[in-house]
Amino acid sequence: MKKWLCLISFVLLFCTGCFDYTELNDMAIVSGISIDYEMDHYDVSFEILNTQNKENNDTSEKVLFSYGSGKSISEAFSNASLEIAHLPYMAHLKTIIISEEVAKKHIEEIIDFLIRDNHIRNIFYLTIAKGVSAFEILGHSDKNNPVTSTAIANLIDSDIYSNHIAAELNFEQFVMNIIDPRKDTYASSIELKDDILKLGPIAIFKSYEMQDYLTEEESATFNVMNGESKEIHLKINCPDDENNFIVLTTFNTPKSDTLIQENEVTIKTEIETRIVENHCNMDFKKVETYEKIQEKIKEKLIQNMQSVLNKSLQNESDILRIEQSYYQKYKKEIDFTKLHYNLNATAIINRNGLIFEVKS
Repeated sequence: MKKWLCLISFVLLFCTGCFDYTELNDMAIVSGISIDYEMDHYDVSFEILNTQNKENNDTSEKVLFSYGSGKSISEAFSNASLEIAHLPYMAHLKTIIISEEVAKKHIEEIIDFLIRDNHIRNIFYLTIAKGVSAFEILGHSDKNNPVTSTAIANLIDSDIYSNHIAAELNFEQFVMNIIDPRKDTYASSIELKDDILKLGPIAIFKSYEMQDYLTEEESATFNVMNGESKEIHLKINCPDDENNFIVLTTFNTPKSDTLIQENEVTIKTEIETRIVENHCNMDFKKVETYEKIQEKIKEKLIQNMQSVLNKSLQNESDILRIEQSYYQKYKKEIDFTKLHYNLNATAIINRNGLIFEVKS
């Protein structure tokens, strides 16, 4: 009996491990994917991290690419995989970039394929290539951003010191919005400006079809209305001098609320701001000065909110989740484009911070 126990212990000691374990060097780690569609076929590219040891040669390529085409998205993925000598590993996926053509006409096929593939974790960002092909975005890199998919994810995650225009929802959240009959979804866009990757405005959808882009200002305001904004910069004319201006930035998470009463909807927003650049010749020791500026901010914010709402209504894209809110309250369906809307905004200036007066 003791001999059998010793034998079993020996086997367990030297034979433990995962039966399907694969060495890192035997896998092709896919960090980004681009999907284009033209001439009745899909073009797919994989951005693969170069994990091969090249004696610490800093000049070696950080990523490699494989390409595949097909009449269906599954065929294109399969053909792209054939170019890889190792097993494609999708769990590290950061970003999938799709072209405007895919976003407008083929998003349902893409979603159906991706959610069925159990090799892919649905926490990556789905982004739209604005004005260029998806591969032009994925294949664009430089010394500062050698891995494009990671650079894009970082742009979305770290959208600070500027207007927060990113749509910070991962693929799973994107899909949950799109399959909900009382909501519409949206996504970040990426564009090339002066040969530099840049975060573009938010793309809005109606059901499975991309409809339009918000402007950058509308994108920032949309995030405020959703209560998800990290930072928004507001440049307004001086209350007593239209030729000069003052710049303010928000801090803290904005407060946002949607109130529904029968056929009337009131969207409320409250932001806290601080002055970062002042060209106004006003007495900042007086309360009246701040009250005047706050009123100007309120006017600007309501104007921007109205612009977001108009684009939502024009495209019948319920990105503000009005139908969902209505159903939760009244347990019945409604066409959100038929409702009457009121917009309220409150701006509070932090007077405890430093104010720098900049002379023209």
